[in-house]
Amino acid sequence: MFRNPVDVDAASTRRLACVITLDTDGYLLLPDLLDAAALAGVRAAMQDVLDRDGPRGPGGTLHVDDLSGPAVEAVWTAPDLVAAVEHVLGPGPGRGALHVRAPHPGFGAQALHADFAGPPPPEPQVAVAIVALVDVAEDGGATRVVPGTHVWNRSAPGDTVDRTWPGERRIALRAGSAVVLNGHLWHSGTRNRSTVRRDALQVTWRRVTALARSPSSTAPPDTAATSASEEMA
Repeated sequence: MFRNPVDVDAASTRRLACVITLDTDGYLLLPDLLDAAALAGVRAAMQDVLDRDGPRGPGGTLHVDDLSGPAVEAVWTAPDLVAAVEHVLGPGPGRGALHVRAPHPGFGAQALHADFAGPPPPEPQVAVAIVALVDVAEDGGATRVVPGTHVWNRSAPGDTVDRTWPGERRIALRAGSAVVLNGHLWHSGTRNRSTVRRDALQVTWRRVTALARSPSSTAPPDTAATSASEEMA
């Protein structure tokens, strides 16, 4: 059955807007990527790992690796997410890592960074998705981005923990929503100033020819609220 031409035009307009946003700003919001059942499944997978292995990493940010199961696979294969990642990296990008990063109140601040080590290559090599597992307000440890920096061809400045950068945006997300980043975009976690832990999936892909390093090896450490000690991002 042919679709209503109006619906087709609306879908085409939306796709074009998404492409323009990814190309010019370097990131794209995907509201309600996961429905309630998928969200519950990912949270259950997270709890299974915590029950089995316990939390990873010192300090005030919880890290959970090795999530598996149908709900986790559904994140990797979500059509809107795959379409956005393939726009950045081309068809058939390689899977990188999927893990939970969950700053407790007072933690989670990072310096601005990109998720590729070395000078930016001619084509994007890394894409990242951050999928909120809880509602995240702008002051609740939201991801911040500096739109357009994925094409600046220079490294992010180092001294930017808890320092507002001109033009930065903080991305508030509802639980189940996501933001997709060109991995060369300057971005970082911000300090969680709420009263609850900020749970989110971090998912990475690489261009199949990339010699890219994962965000876990290039991201700067988080900074504690009351201590000079550092915790790994």
